[in-house]
Amino acid sequence: MTWLGVFFAPTAWAENDNTTRLSVTIDGQPLDGDVVLDSSAATRLVVGVENLGGSALEVDAVRLSGTVFGITFFGYDTRVRTTVPARGAATWTVDLDLRGLTRRVSGSLPVRVEIRDTDLTMVAAENGRADVHGSLFSAYGLFGLGLFALAGLLLAMGLLPGRRHGRPAAPWRRGLRLVPAGCVAGLFAVLALSAMGLTAPSTPTDLAITLSTTLIAFGIGCALPERAPVTPADNNAGR
Repeated sequence: MTWLGVFFAPTAWAENDNTTRLSVTIDGQPLDGDVVLDSSAATRLVVGVENLGGSALEVDAVRLSGTVFGITFFGYDTRVRTTVPARGAATWTVDLDLRGLTRRVSGSLPVRVEIRDTDLTMVAAENGRADVHGSLFSAYGLFGLGLFALAGLLLAMGLLPGRRHGRPAAPWRRGLRLVPAGCVAGLFAVLALSAMGLTAPSTPTDLAITLSTTLIAFGIGCALPERAPVTPADNNAGR
């Protein structure tokens, strides 16, 4: 349902170039509050836009999406095709079918609601966090398991003996061998905390966790003794 007029609602405003204001609620909760996306229940999205500019605003679609590490794990688009007059406002109430969400993501993650014009250019957007009740074996969960396996592989490669000839590597060189594993382990930790609903991924959180695990891995690599490779001469000496 769509109507024009002044939109009053106790929700947060998102501004775009000071000409458009956007307000969003999901099942009556503001997007920056305790929002829950449940694939087993109907979800009502209410979007209000106020056009503060001097010209009419052509709105083509409303989009709800969830993106982590620049990867969009789900996105739902609804065509509204409405012209918002200058100094006017409009509101859309959309019932979303989230039954496919179970196979896509589960946990706490950032979500974004935006309105787009006829060229699919974003006009205004509101960011928030939502708890998604999906499956741990969703694409999001499998992506985390892939990072876990990659971190283990990089760790094993970093612990392999160094060069067969020459002097043992310096401690800082041994530490650098484990840096890739520490970096990937940090990304996995971000997804694990998200899947458990403890925290939603965000740029400051992602950087802090990834940097911490990378430094820890570097320190462990520096502290580990150099493993001497087994050479043919060593094998002959042991006979």
